[in-house]
Amino acid sequence: MYYFIINPHSRSGHGLSVWQKADAILKEKGMEYKTYFTEYTGHAIQLAAHIAEETAAFHMNCTLAVVGGDGTLNEVINGLMKQDFSHITLGYIPTGSGNDFARGLELSTEISDCVNAILSPKSCAFTDIGMAVSKETTRYFLVSSGIGYDADICRNVMFSPLKKLMNRLHLGKLTYVLIALKLLIQYRPCPVSIRLNREQILHFSRFFFITGMNMKYEGGGVKFCPDAVFDDQKLDICLVGKVKKLKILALFPTAFFGKHTHFSGVEAYQCKSLEIHSKRPLPVHCDGESMGETDRLLLCDSGKQINVILR
Repeated sequence: MYYFIINPHSRSGHGLSVWQKADAILKEKGMEYKTYFTEYTGHAIQLAAHIAEETAAFHMNCTLAVVGGDGTLNEVINGLMKQDFSHITLGYIPTGSGNDFARGLELSTEISDCVNAILSPKSCAFTDIGMAVSKETTRYFLVSSGIGYDADICRNVMFSPLKKLMNRLHLGKLTYVLIALKLLIQYRPCPVSIRLNREQILHFSRFFFITGMNMKYEGGGVKFCPDAVFDDQKLDICLVGKVKKLKILALFPTAFFGKHTHFSGVEAYQCKSLEIHSKRPLPVHCDGESMGETDRLLLCDSGKQINVILR
């Protein structure tokens, strides 16, 4: 059985038009499927948990396909983590402005290719699920989770009217760049301590951000962790520390190609867990979705994976 969770508002309504085309293909093929449309933030969490519970009760293997962006996928994975999802295969039709999950797995963005892959998978892979734990909450992620400057960018992009305008002009990725430049002027770095794998402790007198990644990309194609592997059950870490703001302007464009790691002040690690203590509460994101603010954050591999259709 095929289940579809659709975010019709993804990329300023682009999600609905993509779904209409996918729906036409499914009808033409005479497929049987169920559809669920998200109506508000957090709705996909409830829908995914419901589908997992319902199908598990009937001992059904099924495909759950998501039509949306990285944020919708994030909600779906957080819903699935509430239930047994070992019987579920995840399909994806990307409609977001960032699409870093699709980019990281080299998934097609062509609607017909995506539908055909969902109906007749030729290749699948088990993909790591990361976990972010603050004093207030726990959230899971497929792409990345970070604290500091990059999370502040994500938070501002979410609520910026600029995002809608840029999406209409098919320049959604540029939203991240413009907001990043604006926030850089006013951002205040602060001291941070980190502990890798509950052993090695490192102190930094100032830092801009730390991100823990399953995929190579975040922020609409920024290759912060060029060596990340999506199924090694480890996180790749990028920390931008003692770097002058003017130097970040030079560093930022190179990050799209994964060349930023050559700059002094940029640190890269690989670990199972990372504990972060910052001097003051800072914004946190999971797959680009805001997780509030905290001064203590644990990033780690959850120990679980989900089977994803690649092509």
